[in-house]
Amino acid sequence: MGLKTLSDHFQELGADFGEEIERRASDAKLILETAAKFGVPVEMLWKPSGSAGTLQTGFAKTSETVTK
Repeated sequence: MGLKTLSDHFQELGADFGEEIERRASDAKLILETAAKFGVPVEMLWKPSGSAGTLQTGFAKTSETVTK
């Protein structure tokens, strides 16, 4: 049917799925910890593809709060 697992996909790329997932988790943890440390929204440090409006919406809400 053409369906394959993530393990299959990474194997075809010559990578280990477990190592890739751990790397992604480590990256996500660093982003969350850094955002908390500096008191900034996560969206200012990282914006996943497909969510272009997230950062602008966050700024709009902040601007409204400040101007009131």
